[in-house]
Amino acid sequence: MRIVVCDDHLLLLEALGLALGATGHDVVALAGNPEDAITAVAEHHPDVCLLDVNFPDGTSVNAIQRVRAASPETKVVMLSAESDHAIVGRAIAEGASGYVGKEKPITEIVEMLDRAVRGQLAVEPSLLQRALRPHKAADDPLWALQFLTDREWQVMRCIMDGQTTEEMADSLGVQRSTARTHVQNLLTKLGVHSRLQAAALMSAHGSTESWPVHLRQ
Repeated sequence: MRIVVCDDHLLLLEALGLALGATGHDVVALAGNPEDAITAVAEHHPDVCLLDVNFPDGTSVNAIQRVRAASPETKVVMLSAESDHAIVGRAIAEGASGYVGKEKPITEIVEMLDRAVRGQLAVEPSLLQRALRPHKAADDPLWALQFLTDREWQVMRCIMDGQTTEEMADSLGVQRSTARTHVQNLLTKLGVHSRLQAAALMSAHGSTESWPVHLRQ
């Protein structure tokens, strides 16, 4: 995995670079501000850009789209000392693929970067839930369904039909690894940890009207 790291704290920036390099990944550039990160991403086209949220002149959320424009294949994972669900929501809306805390051990940071590169939403489910719904509404257990893509709805149908990963891949016409990625994104959005929990949620609270018209049974 090729990585650009951006943080305005020099000691942390260098420490992250060394730690990520020690795990066997290629840190192609270290940047002290979003502008330098954009330049580095445009030059190196890394797999992922680990971008600090807070800088002296504001947040870097507005730079996410510029990073993606400089290298469309590069995933952006936000790095922050605070679990601010409002910032998480804005970052995802701007195109970020993940959000990870600075307090996390390097192994967890690498895991999040790897998930982002594989196309998954690299955000802790509980944090994503708060980001998508900052005001709790206990009367609507299925509120997160509005955020599912059409493909994720198809995955939900496969789960409800009890399909294995291999059967799901055949049904969707994709590789098994792609099917697993879709499943993980679905579970993350719903805030559950297993296919069984997702199926139980739909069985307990869903109805025919909960599904998109073309997937209703």
